[in-house]
Amino acid sequence: MTNSQTATAEALATEANALPDRGLALIGLFGPQDALQGLVRLSSGRIKTVKPGERLTIGRIVGIDAEGLLVERAGTVARLPILSD
Repeated sequence: MTNSQTATAEALATEANALPDRGLALIGLFGPQDALQGLVRLSSGRIKTVKPGERLTIGRIVGIDAEGLLVERAGTVARLPILSD
């Protein structure tokens, strides 16, 4: 990377209050379209990779698409979207 790219990356990576202080946050998605995985920040601050079938404190992940995680809890499915500005 050039110096300006490095400075930009450093500024973005160290932005204050970029993530919520508490709670679960979906940071991003990765992998092939038919096998997407999510990168989540747990309320403890730990970062974890998740895939469909896994359980989180908010429920069981039943799907992952380009817009976020689909989480089922008590028979209801809700979306955990990717964090954005």
